[in-house]
Amino acid sequence: MKLSRRVTETQPYLFHLIDEKRKAAQERGIDVLSLAIGDPDMPTPDFVIDLMNEEMRDPRNHQYPSYKGEPDFCEMVSNWFEKRFTVKLDAQHEIMATIGAKDAVSHLPFVFIDPGDTALVTDPGYPVYEAAIGFAGGKPVRVPLLEERGFLPDLTAIPGDVASAARFIIVNYPNNPTAAVADESFFEDLVSFAKKHDLVILADNAYSEVYFEPEDKPISIMQIPGAKDLSIEIHSFSKTFNMTGWRMGFVVGSKALIDAFLTLKSNFDSGVFMAVQRTAARALGHPEARLFNEHRTQLFKKRRDTIAGALEELGFRFKLPRASYYFWVRIPDMYSSSVVFCADLLEKQGLVVTPGVGYGPSGEDFFRISMTSPNDKIEKAMERLRNFVKGL
Repeated sequence: MKLSRRVTETQPYLFHLIDEKRKAAQERGIDVLSLAIGDPDMPTPDFVIDLMNEEMRDPRNHQYPSYKGEPDFCEMVSNWFEKRFTVKLDAQHEIMATIGAKDAVSHLPFVFIDPGDTALVTDPGYPVYEAAIGFAGGKPVRVPLLEERGFLPDLTAIPGDVASAARFIIVNYPNNPTAAVADESFFEDLVSFAKKHDLVILADNAYSEVYFEPEDKPISIMQIPGAKDLSIEIHSFSKTFNMTGWRMGFVVGSKALIDAFLTLKSNFDSGVFMAVQRTAARALGHPEARLFNEHRTQLFKKRRDTIAGALEELGFRFKLPRASYYFWVRIPDMYSSSVVFCADLLEKQGLVVTPGVGYGPSGEDFFRISMTSPNDKIEKAMERLRNFVKGL
């Protein structure tokens, strides 16, 4: 059997490898606790389930959907976007439904990359960014995210010829894995940089609704004048309403950019199940949505403080997360490899966390902890971390 190079030359997905290591440890009799994957542990809220029950019984929802997204879905998203970000979007031309945010992230590079082209990718970053560029025949150019800069890229350090040769730059704030947030001034600089070098901006905003303090409420790049013409922003319902398995997201941008993406996607799939589209859109404006979001914020804030307290007690170096589900923590000085550290933690204490190098070379000195586990499990995991440190 002959396989394509896009398969044979691509590493297996990071979280698939982690899951395999977890299973192998369990088969050896290790009692495993995992704080590795950012999958919300709480169920989809009841009001969303109730909406889905209604939509499932509507006969119109069981036909092929629109490739772009149902008009009422796009209209409801437009209304929410204006209330949330004070940005008015044309529902007919500037919004498109996607099969989750990962669908957009993995397919958008095909819109802009021809074989041999380059694209700028922040490092560390979501592994799919680089993989998708490679699948499209392109080459990722890594832009480091350094702790001393608040894990924001130094755009001035990118050589002009490298920037001008690239087809796009992809950024992700709130950030996975570092939990950093970006403010208006950063996005203004990014838009100016993209205009100067004729770049498209892919702005992954999947964690826009997961934050802890009002002053850290994430913004949209669409709030920056001129950004819409050269940017596509990616949104997800997975984090907003604990709908990871539903596979529902959307992208926004100028008509030209959305039309280009639609040309590609309409040849790849047949759109999102209409019942899911309409449920998700109705959830955005539902009277219980605000209370759900407030409850989730308090829940994750408590988890964040539990983990932060343990890490401080044990002498780990980290920045308190301002948004997203994650802690980005430096490995102990005695380790030179995040993989070795995480492997030791699994073997000695049955605790799974994610090695930072899995997100790119700049992550080698870090590991990631996810807060998407019940409180009692997090407390148990922190006790295992204490036992591990005592044994060093």
